Amino acid sequence: MIEYVIWVISFLGLFVSVFWIQVAFASNEKKTSKPYEPNVSFLVPAWNEEKTLRKTVESILNLDYPKEKIEIVIVNDGSVDNTQKIGEELVEENKDVNIKLINRTRSPEQFTKAPALNEGLKHVTGEYVACLDSDSTVEKNSLKKIFEMFDDEKTAAVISAIKVANPYNIFAKIQRLEYILATFVRKLMSKIDTLHITPGALSVYKTDIVRQIGGFDEKNITEDYEIAMRLRYNGYRIKIQPDSISYTNVPDTFKTMWNQRVRWFRGFIMTSIKYKDMFANKKFGMMGTFQYPINIISFFAIILMFVLFVYEISLSAINLFTRFKLLGLDMLDLIKFPTLRHMLLSLNLKITFPLTVSFLVALYIYYLAHKTQSEKIKHPLALLAYFTVYPPMRTAHWITATYKEMFKRSKKW
Repeated sequence: MIEYVIWVISFLGLFVSVFWIQVAFASNEKKTSKPYEPNVSFLVPAWNEEKTLRKTVESILNLDYPKEKIEIVIVNDGSVDNTQKIGEELVEENKDVNIKLINRTRSPEQFTKAPALNEGLKHVTGEYVACLDSDSTVEKNSLKKIFEMFDDEKTAAVISAIKVANPYNIFAKIQRLEYILATFVRKLMSKIDTLHITPGALSVYKTDIVRQIGGFDEKNITEDYEIAMRLRYNGYRIKIQPDSISYTNVPDTFKTMWNQRVRWFRGFIMTSIKYKDMFANKKFGMMGTFQYPINIISFFAIILMFVLFVYEISLSAINLFTRFKLLGLDMLDLIKFPTLRHMLLSLNLKITFPLTVSFLVALYIYYLAHKTQSEKIKHPLALLAYFTVYPPMRTAHWITATYKEMFKRSKKW
């Protein structure tokens, strides 16, 4: 049974991979050539960000962009550290720039940053609103580059290419690989108009459209994904500007990384259910007929593979136990390390062949992702972990997220 499932999933994965590779070699997305420097309001939500807030705001102040056209709205979301003090200092030190500090009290039942974003949205005056997490920074030319992509009325948001700011241990180095791939895939989705994510590390929206669709969803634990899907649902486009670079601090411990990924995947499940009408719906173009179905099929494939893997492991364990009891085998014989010849002879080609092909295709895609972003392939230990340890860990994230959503467990940031 599991062999057939692996073959089907591998075939679908190969088909999708070949499609994306073709898109990668297609001509680049056009950019507007006219200079465009509209008024922009930066929304910077901050909850206990005393260590990073100053650096975030200073990166905005250092942008190669007219100061008189920039507004910064810092929303101190009930911080209990020195975030408010640092915000006040930034306002006092930069009187030549329009910086506002909004202090709000976070309610016990509020567990997302969406309320802070919506509070800040009430105070912005710019034609465009740029959301930037208070643990992220932007490169000097990132904002100018963003506006090269707002070349039609239906483009409601443009996102930046995100890089990891703190790749100092194995957890962060693994995520560095993940972010390189994410930027590559988002660029491909932007080419075929299926991009459906607006991350917190510099995403720029048209202010009137965000207000028109009701702001950010305060009940969703991934408000950036939800608002992107809502924009797509309402017929708007999202694009990426790969030349606009932002940097973000990623979780650098097992626990923080685990919590973040489970939250992300729970948000995916919540949002996918909310916008289920998009599934295979021609009204939404390739987003409805290709991207959304691929997202859902991938999710169920992960769940199915996990169930079959647990079944096969359980069956093997039962068989081993039965042999041990019936044949009176010595425990030392059972745990004896097999020889290379024995391992080669015992390989199941029905499983190893499609998995090997899938692995080689994945390696090629990772090579393309690095090449197109001029990134060096480094950290071999992290690369090895990414292809061996991380996949089952991601599966565990998905299973945990699915369990928590099915049984309505409390939502935490």
